[in-house]
Amino acid sequence: MVKYIRYLLPFVILISASCTKFTAPERFEGEVYSLAGLLVAGKSISVQNPVYITRSTTIEAFDPLSLFVTDAIVTVKDLSNPAQWTLSVYNDSAEMKVKYIDPADHIIQPEHRYRIEIQIPGHTQLITAETTVPAQAQLIPDYLQNNIPAEGYSLTETPVSTLKYDDIDIKYPLAMNTGAFSGACNFMAEMYCMEDFSTELEFTNPIFGIEHPDAEMEDAYNAGGESIRRIQFIGRYISQPQNGSNDNYLLIKDYRQAFVFFGRYQITLWIADDNYYKYTYMPEGYFHGGVNGALGFFGSVAGGTMYAKIVK
Repeated sequence: MVKYIRYLLPFVILISASCTKFTAPERFEGEVYSLAGLLVAGKSISVQNPVYITRSTTIEAFDPLSLFVTDAIVTVKDLSNPAQWTLSVYNDSAEMKVKYIDPADHIIQPEHRYRIEIQIPGHTQLITAETTVPAQAQLIPDYLQNNIPAEGYSLTETPVSTLKYDDIDIKYPLAMNTGAFSGACNFMAEMYCMEDFSTELEFTNPIFGIEHPDAEMEDAYNAGGESIRRIQFIGRYISQPQNGSNDNYLLIKDYRQAFVFFGRYQITLWIADDNYYKYTYMPEGYFHGGVNGALGFFGSVAGGTMYAKIVK
């Protein structure tokens, strides 16, 4: 049985952390900083995968322009190489966020250990964190080798493959090849419906006989984080040899309930390090994300994305 979770935005957590209604005030005396950084194996620290640094504020004094730290010196060190580089500030006007990215596009390597060091002018304490990137995990769209043209999952968004809802658990388990790595993994999955909201959308499992969402559900559908449009689950699973293969595989066979609507989906599968896993599932996870001198997380994942259109 998978455990459904809510994905918390770092700056929302930070606002809550400074509000005495939700946390003990003595834990948040003075200015508190937050780090949100997720390294993705095979990718760089980019606009799509940035590092965020924010400062605390009360709800009453909330000002989005002062929420993000814009003058930090951020250094990333590859402790397995070794090498190091400095991140640059990127003002994302479309998202109204300040991001730290790597203009040199150093590729994050699986099984390497990385350290981040953050110096903020006027703040005497150095903020640090370390993460070990999981072993490379390759998504296997058709693990059972059904080999049916235009059916199942695809590693590209187009052309769209179709997948019958009733066939999902039987014919198309979620599968990740972890190569030589075997043992327990922090598995994370996200099923994101790519369809725009419409009252013509159809539930895969009617709710009290209701087959379509009503107009009042539009805000909930488009909400950030986890919603009826974006279902996420997390758990500890074992990657092990399967059917005499030399490689190890992590398999998930009971998951079709994560598809709330029929339609086009983006499916993201990750194996996460302990920092991000603990941050995601533990109460007050921003204390357990591996960061010293600040709240939040500095973690890493390996995996990828698949696509499919779920049909009757």
